[in-house]
Amino acid sequence: MNRIIFAFVFLISMAYCAAAEAGGKEVVILLHGILDKPFIMARLENKLNNNGYAVVNWGYASTSQTIEEIARQLDNIVKREKKDVTIHFVGFSLGSIVARYYLTHYEPDNVGRFVMIAPPNHGSPMADQVYGYTWLRWLFGSKAIRQLRVANKDFFDSMGIPACEFGIIAGGKGNDKGYRSSLPGDDDGTVCVESARLDGAKDFIIVNHPHAILVFSDDTIENIINFLETGKFLHH
Repeated sequence: MNRIIFAFVFLISMAYCAAAEAGGKEVVILLHGILDKPFIMARLENKLNNNGYAVVNWGYASTSQTIEEIARQLDNIVKREKKDVTIHFVGFSLGSIVARYYLTHYEPDNVGRFVMIAPPNHGSPMADQVYGYTWLRWLFGSKAIRQLRVANKDFFDSMGIPACEFGIIAGGKGNDKGYRSSLPGDDDGTVCVESARLDGAKDFIIVNHPHAILVFSDDTIENIINFLETGKFLHH
């Protein structure tokens, strides 16, 4: 039994080393959304690995901490990487806002590119709705979700613009109705396209998927990889 355990640990260690070597000097840190876990980004992680990137699919407590607290933990993750490693960031929903806050407030030196997927850069009306119900606050928590409300304009204004090249992928139907009639303009059912926009973005694209599907779709993943490599989306 001990030999089996030793062999298993050895193989896992070798797999980790191989992944690190395959990634060379480029690492991608993935940040999931609220109520999510790292497995939500597993398909993207796989595709990035296949394209030669080392990936940190980071899990964090999205319902019990503020954005500032999560960003502080993210800084510890970034500091584990070597100084000569280029670090890219890909965030989904809340994860995009955490990464944006981190990049503008901690200003790490070794940043490559940053892709935001469905980011509520100016808040989300859905966060306002969630925060209005006690039982939903029990589910989503009362910290990060409170900060994502549209009414929290001062917070978003204070976040600033990342200095690195960043691109934004929004979900929507490409019309003025979107996936949810109660939201203004085009939307993915959770985040409005207009809220996803942010001055300074190098590229912006709308893909025809609802919020929860975005991180799984081939067109989202292909656009992420293309942006990390070229600084542009495919726009297909």
